Amino acid sequence: MPNTLVPLPSPAAPGCAPEVCLVAGDAAAAVKLAPLAAAMRARRRVRPVLLACGDDARAATEVLSGYGLATDVLVELARDGLATSRAAAQLLAGLDHAFVDRPPAAVVVQGDSATAFAAAMAAFWRRVPVVHLDAGVRSFDLTAPFPQEGHRRLIAQVSSLHLAATPGASANLVDECHGGPKVVTVGSTAVDAGFDALDRYVRHRDDRVQAVENAVVAGEVRLCPVVLADGHWPDGRAAQVLHGIADLVLACPDLEVVLPVARGPLRHLAYDMLGRLVRVTITDPLPQPELVCLLSVSAAVVTDSTTLAEQAPSFGVPVLLVGGEPGTWAEPCAPGYPWTAGADRAVVARTAEKLVLTHVERRSVAPAVNPFGDGFAAARCEQAVQWLLGLRDRPSEFDPSTA
Repeated sequence: MPNTLVPLPSPAAPGCAPEVCLVAGDAAAAVKLAPLAAAMRARRRVRPVLLACGDDARAATEVLSGYGLATDVLVELARDGLATSRAAAQLLAGLDHAFVDRPPAAVVVQGDSATAFAAAMAAFWRRVPVVHLDAGVRSFDLTAPFPQEGHRRLIAQVSSLHLAATPGASANLVDECHGGPKVVTVGSTAVDAGFDALDRYVRHRDDRVQAVENAVVAGEVRLCPVVLADGHWPDGRAAQVLHGIADLVLACPDLEVVLPVARGPLRHLAYDMLGRLVRVTITDPLPQPELVCLLSVSAAVVTDSTTLAEQAPSFGVPVLLVGGEPGTWAEPCAPGYPWTAGADRAVVARTAEKLVLTHVERRSVAPAVNPFGDGFAAARCEQAVQWLLGLRDRPSEFDPSTA
């Protein structure tokens, strides 16, 4: 295949499916890789080998387990205060050993984490084809996000197959001379994961959250989940966002906020700033089925998770994606894309209130097409990997304009 950077493996023996290693370094990556692994297992043309590694390997394993997927290989990283460069070297060594012990026909990495970059380089140095899921995402600024933007560009240089979620991401790759058949627009597997999670939902484990959902379904209140990743926020910026949420609750008398967050500094800060508000429920992190169910009945969502931002348009729910420089904000570039805001109290409160107050008019129309996916991204990804390995023709691509 043109532009493939490493030799493709020899065809597998008849009746023997080639093994493809899927590398999950955290819970977010596991959510996006789970549908692909499930599609591979269902088709049985290639055999997925699920490898969890890095600081958040345990979290990735838990997410995969929730989708009924067992982790095949675990590469843990004992950082113990190691500098980033030394931790990366340790991770590279562990992944290299894993690829030697169980040589894959290809390695799939997702996103732009240090784990994804390390896995891509370990595979490339072993002359194993690299498949990049969620390829082509760009900020065009190497300093923001740092170091993720650098990881994205470097992974692209060593990838044999780029699986881009949107036509825009594919265009970014073309602009960097990564065009041709090896770039396939597939949609986001986060959308597939969301639909699957909703199918598995039964009820909330936390009775307080269940009571909020019941009130929302009955039309008594509106809901705005606030989902932020602990450890990614300096205290000053997190405080600004949480101040904005407090202002939002006080401005909207019928609004309930559910804030799932792990025990740690961010949770302590949330209790200090929001714990006295009766319409704020602070709870443990929610499994995907519970989180997506809440998302599906929400008036709006405030988050720093691109996964939720890609799932929400399927339910007609607007997203405020928080992060970036304080005081900044931007409207969506196209229908279904998220609003964005920096860590600024007034900006977060005003923008989120605007989204919540449009809830009534949105309920009268059908949700717009989700520009990030149609629920069939995993099938396209699985077919594209087969094509890379010479097992079938190139798949058709995702086009949101015809969905």
